[in-house]
Amino acid sequence: MKRTLGIVFVLTLLVCMAWAQAPQGAPAGAPAQPAAAGQAPRGGGRGAAIPPNIVTFEASSVSLKPGESFVLSWVTEAGAAVIDNGVGEVYPRGTFKITPKATATYTMTVGGTAKKSVTVTVAGTTPVTAAAAANTGGPKPIARIDGKPDFSGIYGFTGMAGFGRGARGDAPAQPASPFSSLPTTFTLKPGVDNRAVPNPAGGTSDCLPLPADTAFGVPYPFQIFQNKNYVLILNEYPGTFRIIPIDAAHGLDADPTWMGDSVGTWEGDTLVIDTIAYNGKHSIGGINEPSESFKTIERLTRTSASGLFYEIIYEDAEKATGKWRKTATYNADTRAGMIKIMEFICDNNRDYVPFFGPAGPPPAGQGRGAAPAAPAGAAPAGGQRQ
Repeated sequence: MKRTLGIVFVLTLLVCMAWAQAPQGAPAGAPAQPAAAGQAPRGGGRGAAIPPNIVTFEASSVSLKPGESFVLSWVTEAGAAVIDNGVGEVYPRGTFKITPKATATYTMTVGGTAKKSVTVTVAGTTPVTAAAAANTGGPKPIARIDGKPDFSGIYGFTGMAGFGRGARGDAPAQPASPFSSLPTTFTLKPGVDNRAVPNPAGGTSDCLPLPADTAFGVPYPFQIFQNKNYVLILNEYPGTFRIIPIDAAHGLDADPTWMGDSVGTWEGDTLVIDTIAYNGKHSIGGINEPSESFKTIERLTRTSASGLFYEIIYEDAEKATGKWRKTATYNADTRAGMIKIMEFICDNNRDYVPFFGPAGPPPAGQGRGAAPAAPAGAAPAGGQRQ
């Protein structure tokens, strides 16, 4: 009898504890209570909305003499951030240097609801309104260096466009190209086999260098720097670069490299980049093992002050018949505070296969980036943006 009572007591205690810890709903018939404005739904959950928030919005100095400058700095959360007085859309966290002509109040708005303001006084001036200080001019002109379009900027996976997608708004018309009639896919020569698996180590996920267009297709931005003699392209992932001299010749017997040997020339306002000497260790243009004869021609054309039309022409005289092409449209990320790409470091790129779990990767042909089973004791790959 005592044993039976003990079991009943334990079961009753467990039921009471479970009831106490369970979320309590409203009494039967009672109306549901809506969440307050800006408050996450009750019970939290993965789908709970994060309200727009301005963590900080400050000016380095709020009292200036005419001609002096100050720096706005901010940190925001959960929403598009905009600063009035001609600053415009800004990066979620950053800084922006301003030399005001008159006293003005700068207001930041995030997500259309969160707002903060700061007033900067310029001695001896009459305050101006945000509407008067805003830039109401037309489209900005295309920047130029030595008479040629300047492609400097940050492009790619920063909310901008990429391969197969248009830019913000309507995609601009494609500029004229002598290669516009080329097919978009290659045709292998008779008897040539295109390896089934593009990259045994894991495609674009193994932290190895990515050539030409492949480097622009990963979900990380790239940055272009330019002067009259060189174009420099930096890829945040996997931390690679291309130095492209203008009006120079390829080096004699150029050594094969992951990204090839590139030189640039101008065709009117279009920058033409000729690249040879790919090492064939990464697929490009759909050819999974490019031959030593593989080459590309890239054409960069400005469509606006921030728009960029990209065209690449592929050729592999050993494996494919004729040439083929691919195009993309990008917009530079011109938000204030967006001034450089970030550092990406692969902590260990020896083997990323263990990330698939104990079952290993899917069989060949049944999963993107399928790879051989991991060797015993292999460490997983890791990468992080610093």
